[in-house]
Amino acid sequence: NKITEVVRYLSIPPPLCFRVLVLLRSVIVVPKNFSTMARGRNNHHGAGGGALLACNRAIDRADEQKGSVKKLQARVKMIASAIRPDSDIANVLHESDPNADDFLLSCRNRIKAIAEGNAKRMYEIDNFTDAMKEVRTDVERRQNENQGSGEEGGDEDAPDYERAIHEAVETIRQHRENDQSRVEPVDHELAVELRKELGEKIQKKRSRTSRGGDDEEDDLEIVQGQNDDIHTLKCPITGMLFKNPVKNKVCGHVYDMAGLEQMVRTGKTNCPIPGCGNKGVTFSQVEEDEEMKLKVKRHLAREEAEKRKRDLEEEDDDDDQEGAGFTIL
Repeated sequence: NKITEVVRYLSIPPPLCFRVLVLLRSVIVVPKNFSTMARGRNNHHGAGGGALLACNRAIDRADEQKGSVKKLQARVKMIASAIRPDSDIANVLHESDPNADDFLLSCRNRIKAIAEGNAKRMYEIDNFTDAMKEVRTDVERRQNENQGSGEEGGDEDAPDYERAIHEAVETIRQHRENDQSRVEPVDHELAVELRKELGEKIQKKRSRTSRGGDDEEDDLEIVQGQNDDIHTLKCPITGMLFKNPVKNKVCGHVYDMAGLEQMVRTGKTNCPIPGCGNKGVTFSQVEEDEEMKLKVKRHLAREEAEKRKRDLEEEDDDDDQEGAGFTIL
């Protein structure tokens, strides 16, 4: 029942309710083994023809895989904003249940674990993509050598590329995990932004190479409050509520796709946000902003709920006025 209240508060459509319940009850695992995309058979057109195709497909799908993680992260952030200590739903639960603190703490810990898992998946995707690029380079080199020597190279001469991929992934993973400048998943931007959404105090983390000594003065505490400002839900170009929001990967600003298209048609390339140094905005710089989409949907749902509430109150007032002015004997 408590989780259902959270779902209702977020104005999430019924088909997504079960998905939200899963998010709150357990840490989601990767839905698909990313490495399966690498599987391909060696063909008769030189060693590794199938492996080369598989490598290209996997590399091309890296952005798609990251996009799936970002969509999950956006929904987790929406849940976090609803169960932060100063949220309306938290206040309601505290008034109705003496064990609300334990429940909310459990939910917060679980979605923080999901955010850290998302950070790990981002690392895994990068590791796998870079490994595929290394294998692709090796395949292309072998093919060029075979073409230069006039040899076709049958299946019996072709290396085990699937094994090569796994070895490359493991080598890259170990190298990066041992890198002193590596940011741990708990300090990754995805995990940090989730904790900010929960209203936690965030200390600015430094890389492992810069740790040591007295660095308390360098710590930065940040408290992220809930931001329901309607202006943040409007396109800076059109001034209208976002319908198809896209986020600039270079400067981080959000526009509506229709507004961006309008801006580009007029020959303008500067980011419309005052003070932004991005002077060459292009369509290739932007990606779908799932989080902003959810925020706008939630805003519209709340507006509709408030309108219905006002209409009911007005109907009650009208009924009261109809009964006024009469003396009943």
